[in-house]
Amino acid sequence: MFTLIIEDKNGALIGEYTFEDGEFIIGRSQQADIQLAADNVSRRHARVFTQDGRCFVEDLKAANGVWVNGRRIHAVTELPRSAQVRIGDFFLHIEGAAYSRPMNTPIYARLVPMPGSVGELTELAHPTVLIGRGKDCAVVLQDVSVSRIHSKITQDDAGRIAVEDLRSSNGTYVNDRRIDHAELVHGDRVRFGTVAFSFQIEGMPDVDLDDDPEPLLPASRPPTMAQYSQRAHQAFAPMEHPPEPAYAPAQRSFLPQLAAIAVILVALMALVVLVGFAFFKFVAPRLDDKQPYDERVASDRPSRHTARKVDDQEPSERLEPKAVVDPRALNAAQYQDAMARGRDAMLRRQWSEAKSWFQKAHQTDVLASEPNEALNKVSLEERAGADIAQAEDAFKRQDFKTAISLHKQVPSTSVYGADAQKSLQSLALLADMERQKSCHGRLHDQTKCLADCSLVLSTGYAPVATVDECTRLAASGGKLESPGRHR
Repeated sequence: MFTLIIEDKNGALIGEYTFEDGEFIIGRSQQADIQLAADNVSRRHARVFTQDGRCFVEDLKAANGVWVNGRRIHAVTELPRSAQVRIGDFFLHIEGAAYSRPMNTPIYARLVPMPGSVGELTELAHPTVLIGRGKDCAVVLQDVSVSRIHSKITQDDAGRIAVEDLRSSNGTYVNDRRIDHAELVHGDRVRFGTVAFSFQIEGMPDVDLDDDPEPLLPASRPPTMAQYSQRAHQAFAPMEHPPEPAYAPAQRSFLPQLAAIAVILVALMALVVLVGFAFFKFVAPRLDDKQPYDERVASDRPSRHTARKVDDQEPSERLEPKAVVDPRALNAAQYQDAMARGRDAMLRRQWSEAKSWFQKAHQTDVLASEPNEALNKVSLEERAGADIAQAEDAFKRQDFKTAISLHKQVPSTSVYGADAQKSLQSLALLADMERQKSCHGRLHDQTKCLADCSLVLSTGYAPVATVDECTRLAASGGKLESPGRHR
């Protein structure tokens, strides 16, 4: 009589079947004798059958295969006692009378629990003994440090006894040294996880455990239900759960690398902003100075051909006008020429030259209002240009407060208005970087943090996150200036 027990990957019982002879088809199909509803289970996955009182399993060419004790099989395989069969996410255990040890099997060794250990005295008589937390193991150790199938002790035909670790989570130790496979001698200290035994061969003198000089690990507490469920299936999925060292070193933190990357990105952004600021302040004006005069002004200048023709004329011809010129038309032409040259100078931001031309136009036509309006515009642009120059000097001195104040004085209608707004955005970014250092750096300074918050808000281009943070900081005990306009 055999009993087939099926558990899921979390150790929960799915089904229990009792049989004596015959075969069972296991798969996802509804026509299967034992149905396992999972995507990683084939429609006809495996066949379990009995023959001559022994139990066998066969892989029916399933996509994910059949695994016996952590190894994939490719042919009909007999299931030894306490074998673990994995099909997809399910684990099968076969129990039955055919696996029981004959009564006359001699005892060849004992596992004597060390003082303070939770193990019990265990006699070893079968050539192969499985040790673990699973109920189908010959030696059951109810401790969370022990895997479902933890280790195996075998005796060969020559009488040699060895212990093998079955890819357990917390390892198998012989005399406090972690092993994968080791031969045992009388008196060895064997530890499964934190459960320690003294290995004593039958017929040899007993070992006095009180004289053991090596300190033992503290006894484990009985496992709770949550701990048992969490690690119930670790030993049955060796391919999905690779073994870990018993005392794993602390994992390396990636926070310093992430912080360094963030600092580099912020520095690159600041560099881009500064390069743009320098281009618009120093390079762009010089490029504007190289633009040619207005075509209307250039067209009024005599060409070299015309000038040569005048020089070739007789003196009498040059002194005698060929036509009478109207003084009003001449004044109008001079007025238009002066206004055109003044506008050209304004385009090149040559304010002194523009002022001179507009004053000449005003003298030519004192009743015209355009020269006075142009002169007022020139005066406004001169003041704006002076503010920009002073702001640049303040920026070089790292006097951000003065630089911000001077840039905000520039009217938006000025030709410097767009430059002033871009400079305020750049200053807002730089001031926000200083605020982050004072508010979140290692040397946190509450007073400087509030001052930096006020400086960032005064630009009118503080980020929304900065405005919210500074507002909360002010409400908690500080006082900030009026935030003004924000983008």
